Order: sequence, then C-alpha cells, then structure tokens
Amino acid sequence: MEQKPESQLSWSKESEKVLNLFKAIHKVYRDHLYQKSRQYGFTGPQIGLIMGLHKNPYSTLNELSDCIGLSKSTVSGIVERLVCQGVVIREIPENNRRIVRLSLSPEWQKDNALYELLNKYLYNVLEKATEEEMTKIITGLEILYELISKDDDV
Repeated sequence: MEQKPESQLSWSKESEKVLNLFKAIHKVYRDHLYQKSRQYGFTGPQIGLIMGLHKNPYSTLNELSDCIGLSKSTVSGIVERLVCQGVVIREIPENNRRIVRLSLSPEWQKDNALYELLNKYLYNVLEKATEEEMTKIITGLEILYELISKDDDV
C-alpha cells in the first residue's frame, strides 16, 4: 500500500477536524432550535419545514422535500398539520393550476416570535466574543465560504 506524503496526511486530519467542528456547531444550534420549537408546540421536522418555507417561500411540495431532505409523503403530512394550525397556506397559481405553492401564513409570521428567539440566541452567543475572536470567526468563515463556493468537484 502506497503511503501518502506527510503534507496530505496532516491535511486529512485538519480537514476532518474542520468537518467535525462544523457538525458539532450545527448539532448544538439544531438542538437549541428544536428545544425552542417544542416550547411553541412544534416538532423538529415541523420547524425544519417552517424554516425551509421562510428561506424559500412559495415552494412546491417537491421543492420543499428536496430543501429539507425528507420524503414527499412525510412533507405532505407535515404540511397538512401546519395548514390545519394556520401556519402554512396553499396557493394555486392562476397561470398553472396543476401546482400548489406553499408559504407561511402572514398572520402566523406577524404573531410568531420564534425567529426572533433563534436569532437572539446566536446574537447573544456571538456578543460574548471579543473583538479579536469575532475577527477570527469572520475570517475563518469567509475563507471556508470562498473554498466551498469555488470548488467545482462538489
């Protein structure tokens, strides 16, 4: 078996560390998101769908299924429950009566503080960082973004 040069081995260990940190940060934030969502009477998948519609309003069921990584039948059930709760609305566009667009109801968006709480959580965490730490965080994230957005192999 051919051994990799030491520079490639150290890169592998470092890239694994970045990946593990990224996953750990995502898990902590997701756990906080789910904890807050339960306080508002939502399940994890429901809050995932709500956040998906917040980022991509007027999505179809297929688009939403792809966005949040759940099967179409699962998303359909979640949508049905959220429609009954007045959170999600279904709209059939005049120019294409064969599709149904989904969005968050304006009434729910107006009266819901969940987004504010989630943004406040991250804001409060970052507020504790020193100026030097914030600069490092921003620089690191900008570098990661640049590397990911330039990678044609993905």
